[in-house]
Amino acid sequence: MWVISRNDLKSILSLEEVIEAVERAFADYARGRWAIPPRTHSSLPEGVILYMPSLLSSREGEEGILGAKLVSVFPRNPERGLPLIYGLYLLYNPTTGSPLALIDGVYLTGVRTGAASAVATKYLSRRDSSALGIIGTGVQAGFQLMAILTVRTIEVCYLFDSIEGGARRFAQDYSEKLRVNLEVLSSADEVVRRSDVVVTATTSPIPVFSSSSLRQGTHLNVIGAFTPETREVDSETVKKACLFVDSYEGALSEAGDLLIPMREGLISRDDIRGDLSEVITGIKPGRTTVDEITLFKSVGFAIEDAAVARLAYERALERGIGTQIEL
Repeated sequence: MWVISRNDLKSILSLEEVIEAVERAFADYARGRWAIPPRTHSSLPEGVILYMPSLLSSREGEEGILGAKLVSVFPRNPERGLPLIYGLYLLYNPTTGSPLALIDGVYLTGVRTGAASAVATKYLSRRDSSALGIIGTGVQAGFQLMAILTVRTIEVCYLFDSIEGGARRFAQDYSEKLRVNLEVLSSADEVVRRSDVVVTATTSPIPVFSSSSLRQGTHLNVIGAFTPETREVDSETVKKACLFVDSYEGALSEAGDLLIPMREGLISRDDIRGDLSEVITGIKPGRTTVDEITLFKSVGFAIEDAAVARLAYERALERGIGTQIEL
């Protein structure tokens, strides 16, 4: 079995390949090739443990995928100087059930979440989008920025973080890595007012901007909240927008951004235009006019992890990167 560390993943995965793998996984989901048991939540006093298994069926000339991710999310960890998320991914041989690889789940989660937003942005944002806004500049923000730069020609990225100094540190770090203008603004509403594409990547349990700040034609990637009681966008924003999800099952059981306005009677299940797999394969329409406000709600989908885990395993074998162990 191969052990593939975070540094290994950084050296073998390119964002372009990851985005292609995630897009292909969603297309295969629309074709009925994936079996995904419901994500299991185990609530603890300080956090939550998530278990995410999935199986992609084999077909002629292509082996399937079998794997599972185990993730812990402990909201107070940053106060302790620890990561918010820890995770491990175990990849199996789908024919024999033998373990193939144990993979760092933190970087895997980060890069696949950025890739999912990039795919949504590719299909749902205006093609001429040139201003990106990111609200919440933690670790995930970097993945979001780099992935969206892969699918859209972004000239300026506006940043806001409620933690003093967080956005400025992010801007300093990434201005040295990327050729894009990074500008820190004084409020989340100002970010939204100036941006064509907006990412909310926060741990806030309540809306982080006002719907009155939204411009026509904006695309939103709402990725932070993942419980029925928490949300990053208000009900009026959801009511204004054309709604898309990573999966219906996940969104309708976990996405407070949608479930809260549903409980208020402002929207219904029928107001979700489609999931990402349906948009990619043309089953459902994506953006239909330049003036539409589109909103992609992501709570995380096991097929994303599985597709990127297999890609990482293949690249590790090709390049001899990682550590082989005997159990």
